[in-house]
Amino acid sequence: MAERTVLITGCSSGFGLGIAQALAARGWTVLAGVHDPARAPEELASARLLPLDLTDAAQIAAVAAGIERLDCLINNAGYALNGPLASYSPAQMQHQMQVNVLGPALLTQQLLPALAAARGRVINVSSLAGELGLPMNSLYCASKFALEGLSESLRHELSAHGVQVALVEPGGFRTRFAANMVWGERPLAAGGPDALQLAAYRELQAKMLAGPGNDPTAVVDAVVRLTELARMPLRTRIGSDARSARRLKRWLPENAFTALIGALFRRRLASRRSRP
Repeated sequence: MAERTVLITGCSSGFGLGIAQALAARGWTVLAGVHDPARAPEELASARLLPLDLTDAAQIAAVAAGIERLDCLINNAGYALNGPLASYSPAQMQHQMQVNVLGPALLTQQLLPALAAARGRVINVSSLAGELGLPMNSLYCASKFALEGLSESLRHELSAHGVQVALVEPGGFRTRFAANMVWGERPLAAGGPDALQLAAYRELQAKMLAGPGNDPTAVVDAVVRLTELARMPLRTRIGSDARSARRLKRWLPENAFTALIGALFRRRLASRRSRP
């Protein structure tokens, strides 16, 4: 098989690091996008490190200018802004959308000639939150919903260039993603509904972080399989939570599904309030 080249964003940890290692082991030339190459993990020793800040349009353009042919682009980098909407600063909201949506869109645009030259593919790493609006995650969900719409549109649009587009939607997995979450920085009124909801959600997150979590290898394996398929499906959902949420959303009437999510959240909030 001819040598293939992949650019992966967000390779410092988590899914990105695992995908970079797996594809390198299969003979791919890996271009690993990292925020700071000086702090890149040793596991990326065989990759070509690219300094890549998805909020820096000039840096994105410089990276793309150095690539003439690209078989696969994996837009993996991203993070979650958590907490109630009232707690988000304007700068935090802008940064969330920049990293999770606008950066991947611009990188894909800049790399389109290289992808077209190879009749390559784009794999966008979305989330369960790309199909399900979750309390305390409004801007993160908005960014992933936007990535879903972008990917669906580009699947049709880029086919004229011979470029395939697909989405990967993981549920909850054991990576550094949860530990890297950002919380709203605006102060909330003590004892108000937003502060109470935030306290309940922080408690839930602490319990999730303390648990064993799901092995991220399943996500890495799914992405590797997509790179090898002749024709990628639009969506690949990974994890029982992602698949179950999708089935419930499809089977239940919209009002019933929305009520279910609300009831689950209120139950969590009520249990928090009932404690001394």
